[in-house]
This record gives sequence, C-alpha cells and structure tokens, in this order.
Amino acid sequence: MHITIIGGGIAGLATAFYLEKRAREQGRDIQYSLLERSDRWGGMIATESVDGFLIEGGPDLLLTQKPAGIQLCEDLGLADRLISTNNDRQRTFLVRDGKLVAFPEDFSLVPVRFWSLATSPLYSFCGKVRMGLEVFVPRRRDEGDESLASFIRRRLGVEAVNIGGAMLAGIHSADAERLSMQCAFPMYVAMEQRYGSLIKGVRAMRKARASTGTAIFQTLVGGMGELVDTLIAGLDGDLRRGVAVGSVRKVGGGFEVVAGDEVIGTDAVVMATPAYVSADLVADFAPDLSLLLRGIRYVSTATVSLAYRKRDVEGQHDFEGFGFLSPKHEGRRITACTWVSTKLNFRAPDDGVLVRTFVGGAGQEDLVDLDDEALIALSREELEDLMGLTADPLFARIFRWRRGRPQFDVGHLERVAEMERLAAQVGGLFLTGSAYRGSAIPDCIVQAVDTVDRIFGEV
Repeated sequence: MHITIIGGGIAGLATAFYLEKRAREQGRDIQYSLLERSDRWGGMIATESVDGFLIEGGPDLLLTQKPAGIQLCEDLGLADRLISTNNDRQRTFLVRDGKLVAFPEDFSLVPVRFWSLATSPLYSFCGKVRMGLEVFVPRRRDEGDESLASFIRRRLGVEAVNIGGAMLAGIHSADAERLSMQCAFPMYVAMEQRYGSLIKGVRAMRKARASTGTAIFQTLVGGMGELVDTLIAGLDGDLRRGVAVGSVRKVGGGFEVVAGDEVIGTDAVVMATPAYVSADLVADFAPDLSLLLRGIRYVSTATVSLAYRKRDVEGQHDFEGFGFLSPKHEGRRITACTWVSTKLNFRAPDDGVLVRTFVGGAGQEDLVDLDDEALIALSREELEDLMGLTADPLFARIFRWRRGRPQFDVGHLERVAEMERLAAQVGGLFLTGSAYRGSAIPDCIVQAVDTVDRIFGEV
C-alpha cells in the first residue's frame, strides 16, 4: 500500500513518523511519499542560530497539559533535551494606558490567590468583586459552542474580557468575540462542567501539578527546529522538498497526485496543508468538502526578533519577566513582546539579550506587508515607548506568516466534523493539521496520530 502525505509541517511529519512506527509494530508493508512545496521542512516551526542567539520564527513552546508534544520528543529519544521555562522569573505584564502593569501572581484566566487580585491595579474594585463571585455563577446547561468573549463575560464579568480575553485571544491572533471556546480552550469548558467554577478548577489543577512538579511549558535546548530535524533524520520514506502538488485526481479506488512533472499513483492521500490549499486540491472530486474548507478563515502575522548586547540595554529595562501583552483597545502596533532570554535558557549568549515582538493578526494584518525596515522600526518605536528601550540592536530577524493562522470561529468543530464525514465518503482521503482541531504543536501531533489510526482502520 502507498500513501501520499501532502505538507511537510509538523502535522505531516508526525503523520509520517507514526505511520512508520505503526507499520513496523504491526509488520505491515506500507510505503509513503511526503511532499513539501517549500525548500524546508517544519511549516511554521522555524529555528535559526545567529551569533550565539537562538531565534524562533514561530511556536517556541510545548504545553505539557497537552502531552502529545512531550510524548513525541520521548519517542524520538529527545527526553533529555527538554527544558522548562524559568518559572522563578515568571512575570507577565499587560499594556494599560501606555504603561506595563503586572498581571496578578499565578494569574491565568482567573485569580487563584485572593491577595494578588485584591492588590492588582489591573481591575477596578467592582471588577475584582465580580471576578471573585465567579464561584457562585452556575455552570452552563447549553452544550452548544460560544465565543471566548461570551464565556469570560458570563463567568467573570465584562472587565475580564478586556484583560483575560485579550490574553487568550492573542494566542490565536484572534478576535475574542468570534473565537470558538470549544475548539480553542476546551479545558476551560470542561473545567466549568466538572467543578462548576473556573476558580475551583484552576486551584485543583495547580495543586495536582505542584504534586508532580511538572512545568506548564517545555521546549528543546536547540529550539523547536530540533524536533523537526530529528523527525527528518529518522524517517525512511520518500521525502521530497521543493515539490508543489498541482492537482489530485480520484482514480478508481485510489488517487493520482500530480507533483511537479511526475504523477504519483497512490492508495490514500493525507492533506496536511492549509485548508485553502486542500480546498483547491479536492475541488474536482469533493466540491462540498472544498466549499467547507474555503470557509475556514486565516489571518497573517509576523514576528520580529531583536538581539542586543546586555551592556547596551542595562539601565533601560530590567527584563524581569516573560514579556507583555497589548490588548487591541490600546491601539498599539504590536500585539505582544516576549523577553526570550529571560523566559528560556540557551537562547542568548551570556552578554546578550533577546526579545521578540508580534505583529498582525485580527484587525492588523496590513502591518505584516510593511517592508523589513519599516517593520523593525515599528517594533523598536513601540519598545522605546513601552519599555524605554533605545539601544541599537545587533541584528533583527523577521518571519512573516501570510495566511498562517487559522481562525476557529464559533461552531468550528461542528463544521470540522462535517468535513471529516465528507472526506470519509471519498474513501482514502484524510484531513489533518492546524486548521481543524487545534493549532498548537501538540494539537497537530494528536491529529496526526488520529489520522494514522484512521488509515489503519481503513486498510
């Protein structure tokens, strides 16, 4: 049997890895081709080493509450390469009226410690009282989806939407009023149903995590690119970069994949591509599926990494924390900034400081199209205004992700279920990747494993 995997991002790579692993375990003879149109593997995972600085262009962490990412590292023999964030220096700030204001200690979406909330300048007195009353808000009876903003407003009050909502929506470069709670943050939905209160649920989770000593976030010493490099080094299939798939044709019980000048006959196709790419490829033989795929919105984003000599920025800012978030209503031209060399070890030389700004997303996509000089100037101007950072950087590195972030609008999972049903009707066609059931690296890995399960279920 031959399978063609289209797309060499983390979803496609993980599908190939677990396909090989399962075939070996079951003694099955399964061949595959992995096709990637760009000249590199990894999709939005992009890691570069420059003069002792480790630059991440895309995702840089694995959420340990979603264990699939850590499991893949262990399966690849990378367990001893995992490191945690420097939680002894974990402070996060929010831009408020042009100033950086610290989030309450141990703050996620809800307050855990009464005193840290009571003394926080982020909320008004009424806002604090409303958040504290969350324990008395009844759990939702309706099982349907709702937006992130609706969920927070219902449980924590209006003020929390502008703070916690901005924080969580920023993870997806999304609009909190449109973002699906069930797809983007299912753990909070489950927490409400299990504990009847987010405050009670978060306290229970923190207590459980403290007993195990597990950090919330981990990554690899060599960055997320180390995960991609190790995957590629261990794969034995037909791996091709720089090969654009022109079309996919349904032929009898299989498919023909037009890849460059070659036509690949294959028994099954895994679409690990952006939804709009998959929509074009299936349009001829699955028009209803194509229409649904086109309905998944995407936004464009960019990251700007700035490297400094430590002596040049001393006295300008202390970098004591992980960085800051900037809510949309503040009108800033960056949505966030990470103080990378504080958050993680092995990211800058001893005499260096590394920061990364985030640009674009919902409502600000036009900024991504600025040229390099303008994008760097924009980031530096914002950092000077918010942090007092005036030093000239040693260098800057920009990564643009045009139409790179799928948007999970309310009702997204219902639409995905229909897409999967239509793909199953075709037979031998599988959808996987960041557009469907979560966009974080662990989400993509879970979907890759599920895809392999479905492939073996059919064959």
